[in-house]
Amino acid sequence: MVDKFYNPELKNSSLAIVLICSAFILMSTIVLDYGFNTIKNSSIKNNSAIVGSIINKHPELKEEIIPLVTKGITEKDKEIGIKTLSRYGYNENLNIEFLPELKNDLTKTKIYIWIISLFMFIVLFYLNYIQYNSIYKDISKITLGSKYMLENNYDKHLYTNREGEFSKLFNTFSNMRDIIRNNILDLKKEKTFLVNLLSDISHQLKTPLSSLIVFNEIIMSKDINEKEKNIFLLKSKNQLERMEWLIKSLLKLAKLDSGAIIFKKENNCLNDTIKESIETLSTKSLKNNVEIIFNGRNKIKMNHDKEWLTEAFINLIKNGIEHTDKGGYINISIVDSPIYYKVIIEDNGEGIYEEDLPNIFKRFYKGKRSKKSDSVGIGLALSKSIIEGQGGFIEVESERGYGTKFSILFLKYLKS
Repeated sequence: MVDKFYNPELKNSSLAIVLICSAFILMSTIVLDYGFNTIKNSSIKNNSAIVGSIINKHPELKEEIIPLVTKGITEKDKEIGIKTLSRYGYNENLNIEFLPELKNDLTKTKIYIWIISLFMFIVLFYLNYIQYNSIYKDISKITLGSKYMLENNYDKHLYTNREGEFSKLFNTFSNMRDIIRNNILDLKKEKTFLVNLLSDISHQLKTPLSSLIVFNEIIMSKDINEKEKNIFLLKSKNQLERMEWLIKSLLKLAKLDSGAIIFKKENNCLNDTIKESIETLSTKSLKNNVEIIFNGRNKIKMNHDKEWLTEAFINLIKNGIEHTDKGGYINISIVDSPIYYKVIIEDNGEGIYEEDLPNIFKRFYKGKRSKKSDSVGIGLALSKSIIEGQGGFIEVESERGYGTKFSILFLKYLKS
């Protein structure tokens, strides 16, 4: 019972009842005191009239009667008086109508008590109205908030600076509203994402599909020799490989963006993850005559998903190979500080134009002056999603003609 008194409604109503009852008792006591004083005065006047009448007729009895009135009478005198007056009907059964002054005093006392009771009733009724009106206002706010939610309007906020159950209800309602609003926004984002994804896939597959159709028509033609046919078959193979890589990358990116991927973080060696990425691209680096140098002497253990982080490093290193001239290099190093681990992937390639730097991690973005017509613009976006999904950060520095440096940062104090 006591634990409910933190509610302002119960607290206020209980305080009001205590104050009103105290006031009623106080005023009733005052009225009763006034009534008894009035009756006392009437009794004095009545006794005075009796004494005056006796003395007027029998002056010699003055000295005997006065002590009886001022000092009291004995029980024996009282019994004699009661018996004597009872013979004339003056007893407990006497109608109050025969005592006009006493009747008048009693009537006044009753009127005062009725006035006090009526006043207290009005005060209680008014306070009860105020109390329940406050409760109904709070209920109306919740009803109105629910109506807004049904109309997909989630901007209606419920605020209260009071304590109690209604405050809890308002907070719970606001939390529920925020959860529903966020869920609806997520659904809209997923719908928009799906539409954009389908549009991206359609757009990116259109070119290689068109090429394949043309190559197929040429191959089926009887006007080409075996050597030319093999050339177009090789071109078709390259387009199919490109489509396969594109579809796989898009699906990976879609899974990352939708939150469908749960990274399996384990205490793996970061050096081994980087080496595995380098080995995967060894053939490509030899073909392009780009040297990959890894400065990772000290073994570093870090919680990460090795498979996915390898994918991110592959895309970053691959980007360096493709934008570095023959004879160039890619330098990879690890910085181990008390606060973070930093992986630096730096090349001496062609670099990135300043106006392109803010956009290179956007999917399907191609530099305005890019010479690589076969670039899709999805690898860096995929790497960024993987790194950020494992609690890391990636930033880029570049100067046209001097190369590009990617810095991948993992804070040590972040919980895996």
